[in-house]
Amino acid sequence: MILRRLLEIIYGFVLVFLTGGTLIFTLFVTPVLFHSLGKEKAGPIVGVLFPPYFHLLFTFSVVALVFRAGLLALKPMEGRKTLVVWSGISVATGYLALSLGPRAMAARDAWLAQPSDPSLKAAFDLFHQKSVLINGFVLAGYLALTLLLLSGLRSMPAENPPTRPPSGTASPE
Repeated sequence: MILRRLLEIIYGFVLVFLTGGTLIFTLFVTPVLFHSLGKEKAGPIVGVLFPPYFHLLFTFSVVALVFRAGLLALKPMEGRKTLVVWSGISVATGYLALSLGPRAMAARDAWLAQPSDPSLKAAFDLFHQKSVLINGFVLAGYLALTLLLLSGLRSMPAENPPTRPPSGTASPE
């Protein structure tokens, strides 16, 4: 029981960290950078921030997947849906961190080396669009998992509910 509760707490912290961090980085930090600094200055900054961000998402998504699998092993009838969602998120973040991200950075560097070549810009734009879509999918997954976690918390019975006499009867005192 203690191991299960510990896994639940760590899982909840990792999920909240990923959801909050992704919301802040995707919906606030990046747009503010582009709005405040403009495309020319914000682009290189975001280009430095996103590769480690994708690796962080991937690493913690795998950690959460392992914790969710551990919880499923302790109580096999709960959490199968979340395990499937975590698997999808882990694959998506792994693809971002290990494949799409590096190819996007290479395409960006090639385009910056030859800015007059429209095909290099088009290649970078395609990688960027895929990255934005997958990051949106990951964010939606985190939000769905957070809602599932919150709905599960509300439906959980108390461990030791207090015993009360039925209404309308006298207490034994």
